Amino acid sequence: MPELSKKDETRMVRYRGQSLRLLQDAMDEIRVGRWLRCEELLWGSLTLAVKGVALARGRDLDGAKAVEEYAIELGNENRDRRIREAFTKLGTFGETAERVNEARIRADHLVNTLEDVTGAVERLWDMAPGGDLLSRLVQGDFDAPEETDNDHGLSLLNGPTQEELDELEDMDGGPLGQV
Repeated sequence: MPELSKKDETRMVRYRGQSLRLLQDAMDEIRVGRWLRCEELLWGSLTLAVKGVALARGRDLDGAKAVEEYAIELGNENRDRRIREAFTKLGTFGETAERVNEARIRADHLVNTLEDVTGAVERLWDMAPGGDLLSRLVQGDFDAPEETDNDHGLSLLNGPTQEELDELEDMDGGPLGQV
């Protein structure tokens, strides 16, 4: 993987923080039955995760089509169906949610999609620098972060500050605007 500049490292931290926050917000929306809002949050989380992996590999993706194509490429490269099919599954999420709301079908399909997309986002972040350590930290495998031997140090493990998250909210288009 190419060496990340300080600017790209900061971008990566922001992408990761916002992606994981959007994923958590999607889970919160599901608990109250807001499936369509959940879909929007999942799109944002997945998009940021794909863009984060691309950035770590020295690629800058521009536009939704490029992000989706790169997700398929990553899914094929890693033999991971969840990554390869994540955007396709999200593409039918809204229609399925409407059918669930109209009580024509059970929510099983939505739950399966949610699990697949969540798994894809987690796997994508595992591919990014510091991702495996972040996953272990989130799972509680560490009491507190320790200094790492890599060049990225703790900056990738600590995630964004509240100030950085607030800055993301203030960007044009809000939390789900252009990323």
